[in-house]
Amino acid sequence: MYKTFLVCCGLSLSSGAFATSVMAGEAEVIPASTFAEDTGDVLRIEAAEYLRIYSQEVAAAACFLYNDIDPSLSRELLIESRKGFDKKWNALVSGDETLGIIGGEKRRKTIAKLENVGAVWSGMATAVDALIADATDSNAVNVIKSTNMELFELTDILVTEVSAEYSNPSVIVQADVLKLEIVGRQAMMTQKIAKDACKIFTGNTDQVLKENLTRSMAIYDASLDALLNGMPSLGLQPAPTPEIAASLESIKADWSGTRPILDALVTGATVSDDQKVYLFKHMVEEMVRLEELSHAYVDHSQHNY
Repeated sequence: MYKTFLVCCGLSLSSGAFATSVMAGEAEVIPASTFAEDTGDVLRIEAAEYLRIYSQEVAAAACFLYNDIDPSLSRELLIESRKGFDKKWNALVSGDETLGIIGGEKRRKTIAKLENVGAVWSGMATAVDALIADATDSNAVNVIKSTNMELFELTDILVTEVSAEYSNPSVIVQADVLKLEIVGRQAMMTQKIAKDACKIFTGNTDQVLKENLTRSMAIYDASLDALLNGMPSLGLQPAPTPEIAASLESIKADWSGTRPILDALVTGATVSDDQKVYLFKHMVEEMVRLEELSHAYVDHSQHNY
């Protein structure tokens, strides 16, 4: 499989609140999330986080597949994220010992949010299946296009709910929680950026879309810098180990090669087919490496206690 599923978890801020905090260099004090020991709590948080990533991964892969841009990779990612979403959602609802999640969800408030996610995903999953079977199915791609942001918003809410429910402030400090949240959101944003770029170079000229892409790129830049060099106003220290710093430097270097293509897009320049493929592959690689980085942060945090 192209992706490696690794731990990616933390307390979720709403999209608007997170963006404002990073861009302004300040953040509201929030309750600490945690990693419970030997109960599967951290894995529930991880599963919820992955649902949020899948919401945009599915949409990005669908856009690239429908437009015949690297169809082999885009179909593989679409199949993988389709299966992954079902597995993680079912694990949160009913438990899954193979994922280390023991027992189903019991809290009614969380069950309701899971049901909301499941209801939107049901229609979207049917469209994904249709697109996998026929990459030219315009009805299927339109369903995915019109529902992916609703799914993202619901999974974003779910991450916050699950993180709060399964948190234990005595296990992990808030600074580590915030780092994990930023890394997890970065992984999702690679796919949101790829999705929005795909929309633009396949004919969507909406200025708001370009503004959103520009904003996403700025947040992505600021977040990488905060993780690498720290941001005192957020209570963030620089990368805690040489290995994590090296990973961040590598991710940043790869991003610097991709960013010019995106800058060209928002100014209306023509992007070649080779550049489109390059962008797609490298944003997928960034996502995978951020998931690996998240695991490194989790490991470092747990060994500090």
